[in-house]
Amino acid sequence: MEQNYIPAEDIERRLQQLRSAVAKRGWDAALIVHNVDLLYFSGTMQNALLFVPLDKGEILMVKKYGERAQRESAVEQVIPLSSWNEIPSLIAEHHGRVPKKMGIELDVLPAKEYLRLQEIFAGVQIVDSSSTIKAIRKIKSPYEIAQMKKAGEIGKIVYGEVQHVLKEGMTEIELAGILVAEAMRHGHQNYLRMRAFNSYAFSWHVLSGYTGGILSYIDAPMGGMGLSPSFPVGASQKQIRTHEPILIDFGICYNGYQIDETRMFCLGELPKKFKDAYLATRQIEDAMTALAKPGASCHELFRKGWETARGLGYEEYFMGPPEYKTRFIGHGIGLEIDEYPFIAEGHDYPLEQGMTFALEPKMVFPAEGAVGIENTFCVLEDRVERLTPAEEELIEV
Repeated sequence: MEQNYIPAEDIERRLQQLRSAVAKRGWDAALIVHNVDLLYFSGTMQNALLFVPLDKGEILMVKKYGERAQRESAVEQVIPLSSWNEIPSLIAEHHGRVPKKMGIELDVLPAKEYLRLQEIFAGVQIVDSSSTIKAIRKIKSPYEIAQMKKAGEIGKIVYGEVQHVLKEGMTEIELAGILVAEAMRHGHQNYLRMRAFNSYAFSWHVLSGYTGGILSYIDAPMGGMGLSPSFPVGASQKQIRTHEPILIDFGICYNGYQIDETRMFCLGELPKKFKDAYLATRQIEDAMTALAKPGASCHELFRKGWETARGLGYEEYFMGPPEYKTRFIGHGIGLEIDEYPFIAEGHDYPLEQGMTFALEPKMVFPAEGAVGIENTFCVLEDRVERLTPAEEELIEV
């Protein structure tokens, strides 16, 4: 079976960017411990750590499975690792010296493992490399964008399937299961990745009628009922009825790269109140994308979204109920679903060519339902390109 490996030239470019960042910050090296960052910088997600010194000579230390890591990775030095206790001696053996100052992703490293590394690397100053790595990862290569476009094509297939399988009386989770199976049939890996602590993402965010107005713990305009207190978010056992808004927020992950999108459906005719609100979310998205290009401030895009919602008379419902409004309208996306840039209050930095992000203007009507649109975009030289080609019109079945 053919595997879609990350091109060696992409890996080398990423490593060079990391080496340059390490030098700029006055570090001697970076140690990659987070599995997603490991994939990004080495091409493999086997049980391993990647040592990146100032000069070329990266060392991929693999606990399991070395043969597969060797096949998947473009890193030249792939060596076995029996225990973390061996890391300093392996670095000294293959690099010639142990670094004095080394960056590690402290935003995701458990405290126990941090203390363990401090003990193992006695005398080495450990600093946080998280923001450095996020800054490198925010700009996508043509290869990365191609994977996201493929994910978008799978999303189009999935949304096209809804009108053929949607029936009155089926549960939200039943519909979600059918759509997940369809997505996986076309290459969706099902598991979505988030970086934030205690956070996880999933494809089957199917909300119908009043469940669209149910809040939960997630940082999103609506949460849904979910299946139980142990999974209090997303699709539930509620049966889908006629003339109620059906919001399907469905993320797709292809070859590690994700897109995020939302489309609206209804069995029968959707009441005018919800139709008008859905049209408003599309107008908000259009107003924001008209401004989106390299140099545009993420904070200004956020303000434009809110100004448009206010001008259309939807301030009360936009991005959640008044007391629980989500303070973002968009988020970066790629290997993880919470990358830079954030189209959010206070994020006053510019869009850059090659960034990818999702915009998700949504309206929440407590105890009634929710409507919204979401698309994933790539920043081009003078505009943004939509990577999620599924039909945006409301589909009434």
